[in-house]
Amino acid sequence: MALIPALLAPAARAAAPVDASAQEAAAPSPPGYALLLAPAPSPADTSTPARPAPRQASKPHMLRWVYMVGSQLPDALRQHPEAIDVLSPAWFHLADNGDVYGSDSAEVTQFAKAHGIKVMPIVDNGEFDPDVAHDILIDSHNQTRALDGLTWMVNNFRYDGINIDFENLYNSDRNGFSAFMSNVYARVHRENGKTVTLALASKTREMFDGFAGPFDYAALAPSFDLAVVMTYDQHYAGGEPGPVASIKWVEAVINYATKPIPANKLLLGLPFYGYNWSVSAGGWARAMSYSEIVHTVFAHGPGIQLDSDSKTPVYTYDAGNGIHQIWFEDSTSLSYKLQLAANHGLAGWGAWRGGMEDQNFWNLDLSATVG
Repeated sequence: MALIPALLAPAARAAAPVDASAQEAAAPSPPGYALLLAPAPSPADTSTPARPAPRQASKPHMLRWVYMVGSQLPDALRQHPEAIDVLSPAWFHLADNGDVYGSDSAEVTQFAKAHGIKVMPIVDNGEFDPDVAHDILIDSHNQTRALDGLTWMVNNFRYDGINIDFENLYNSDRNGFSAFMSNVYARVHRENGKTVTLALASKTREMFDGFAGPFDYAALAPSFDLAVVMTYDQHYAGGEPGPVASIKWVEAVINYATKPIPANKLLLGLPFYGYNWSVSAGGWARAMSYSEIVHTVFAHGPGIQLDSDSKTPVYTYDAGNGIHQIWFEDSTSLSYKLQLAANHGLAGWGAWRGGMEDQNFWNLDLSATVG
């Protein structure tokens, strides 16, 4: 746990100037608002790392974590390095025999380190293959190979840690996954001094089946330094239309997770995206970034409402071939979630994923004190 104080109190970096009008626009709006918030002006390029005096604070500040995909740093993150403490790129995977495959992006890693941002890449189970996870969890040779590969990866690229993101696990692998995380923690954290983090499936009660069933919160708690609770996809692309993360559901997830896991080890997952369901035709929804949603609204006319129950925006429109409905997140809905994280004393927040967000998000108080 020696790395945790450094994570929760990262080296301070100069904040970009906040436009007063944009800050006012980002404040929570009353139910029934009909217009999208205009994207905030992009700040000047911050390619040269700032070196301000250390922050003076009596309370720990929220840890600010952003996921990304690909080998190019999203423009939104390049423009706001002062607002990010940890970058977690989706670069690496484990094969069924335990081999690690994937590649570092030197440009991204160097940019992050130049701006004081810690790099903790995702390592998943063969791109979320349950059979890959099973073969690693039940075979000691495969697992030893995986532990060797993870150790080599973090040391070779000088990462600050890793983010284990195993998904779609078989229910029967629940105990095996807990044991695997214990081994990862012993090898990567205790022996190598790196931070071990986990992408934690969300639930509001104990369950032993479904997507979150294989995650035994109590058994996993000693085996990570931090976990990003995936408080998103309450309504998923293959289901009925609805909020990606309603405020009541998110709080219920927090309330359950903080019983077996200390609050200061948890980061609240923030969805930067939305889903577009075809209400008329059915089928799978399409994931959309905030900018795509803006273009859709401009194409089909105003009509966004803030759903009072979920505290998330929803937009219903006629696409010409039937009725569509988009549930998404903007700076207003995300501000409610940030407040929840602070109120419950969580370590911070983790957003999936950089480049899909409402630019007004960066005008919020993203480093508010915890508690």
